[in-house]
Amino acid sequence: MQLCTPTLTLDLDAFDRNVARMARTIARGGKHWRPHVKSIRSPALARRLLAAGARGVTCATLDEAKVMVEGGVDDVLVASQVVQALEIQQLLDLNRRARVMVAVDSLAQGLLLARYARHAGLAVPVLIEVEVGLGRAGVTPGPAVVDLARRLAHEGGLHFEGLMAWEGHATRVAAGGARRQAIADAVGLLTESARLCAAASVPPGTVSCGGTGTFETTSTLDGVTEIQAGGGVFGDLRCREDFGIDLEAALGLRASVISRPTPTRIVCNAGWKSLAVHPKPPRPSGLEGVAGMAHAASHLTIDLAGALVRPDIGDCIDLEVGYADATVFLHREIVGLRDLQAEERFTLPDTRPPPAR
Repeated sequence: MQLCTPTLTLDLDAFDRNVARMARTIARGGKHWRPHVKSIRSPALARRLLAAGARGVTCATLDEAKVMVEGGVDDVLVASQVVQALEIQQLLDLNRRARVMVAVDSLAQGLLLARYARHAGLAVPVLIEVEVGLGRAGVTPGPAVVDLARRLAHEGGLHFEGLMAWEGHATRVAAGGARRQAIADAVGLLTESARLCAAASVPPGTVSCGGTGTFETTSTLDGVTEIQAGGGVFGDLRCREDFGIDLEAALGLRASVISRPTPTRIVCNAGWKSLAVHPKPPRPSGLEGVAGMAHAASHLTIDLAGALVRPDIGDCIDLEVGYADATVFLHREIVGLRDLQAEERFTLPDTRPPPAR
């Protein structure tokens, strides 16, 4: 199978080991696994996670959810608010084919969903998003969560499933005991809200949280029922180095050397249109003496501390992906490799919203 560069590659053996490790860690904590697929994107790869024990997937957008449902995934959480009329109609359509839950963080949003759902003769499953310190969306923990749960649980057109949160701010705390405590403190706001809901006779069946940077801790916390960590299966530099997670590098980008203007400079066709620089830059794999890198739209310039003859013009160079979430969406396929040979192509559907009419 010939590769045209730049192209995303996936070491299937490393990927399978990462999947098995994450599944094992989450199961050992007695939690269900609902991996986030905002970086995975491919329904075929998502189905591999389901085969490894995941009970469904998490998506960031409704368009991602549509791709997953059309790809055969029948249990989906959209971990964001859906408020536009066209999107609500799409959510209802998806719920005719699969179980597609959605996050709610206000009564106004809940009543809007309920009105459309009643008109369609459906009950949309919803989770209340709780704000546990990230500073984004979500209901204030405690009584406000209970009040909203009471209203949603008795509103026709909705089915109250439980609570969710994302404690991502805790990943910015230095690794070690302080980070683990920050994660526990944030998730404690979620689980205490769940306890209060249960005491008020609106028990949440699902209490969902945890990402790649936190799943090793959230998997051990009482009161949590499912973990959303997903992107770690790719083992990018951010999860391994910034989050300190013991996973293998599986996702890479293969590029071609297009210029060697000096013995200490390599220019390849892997600019930021194919490989994200923020929040974690990529790194050449197996190339010694890298002194610096300069990123442009379609070019990556690598400066070396000393002269090298190889790689030469036309040779391939592999780069470790810095952050999968910001890289995978730039591509339309991932080529799966086994023993360095191309084995399978994974199509990455376009999940951008359709153009306005």
